[in-house]
Amino acid sequence: MAYLHSLRYIHRDLAARNVLLENENVVKIGDFGLAKAIPEGHEYYRVCEDGDSPVFWYAVECLKECKFYYASDVWSFGVTLYELLTRCDSSQSPPVKFIEMIGATQGQMTVLRLIELLDRGKRLPSPKDCPYEVSLVPLHGLCASHTWGCMPHLII
Repeated sequence: MAYLHSLRYIHRDLAARNVLLENENVVKIGDFGLAKAIPEGHEYYRVCEDGDSPVFWYAVECLKECKFYYASDVWSFGVTLYELLTRCDSSQSPPVKFIEMIGATQGQMTVLRLIELLDRGKRLPSPKDCPYEVSLVPLHGLCASHTWGCMPHLII
């Protein structure tokens, strides 16, 4: 991810389904269909086109403003870690857990309720059997103030 960011690209679809294991020591990221280049002189990419998006992996700022920063991938990385810690159990997936919190909705109402939930500080639950050391670190929403400047950078 650090390499992508060094080339001014944001992935926008970092999720367990797009993590490829080459061998025991090599992990690769796939599916660059939503990847975008951040224009020179800008800090973000604004999405203007319609289409399906993995909204349950997006930070609230992305949902509200359609702006994607390098830090947007950091948030998605946290959600991806959650998936891995739940062993990609479909009954514990981010969509399932968030819909349990917001109730069954359709279309844009899902996004609006998700925004409200995240604005209230609600996050995915700590995975069952999550190691104590990992539970001390927020897996997503790495910055409670929602300011991109304090989000850590990916070094992976």
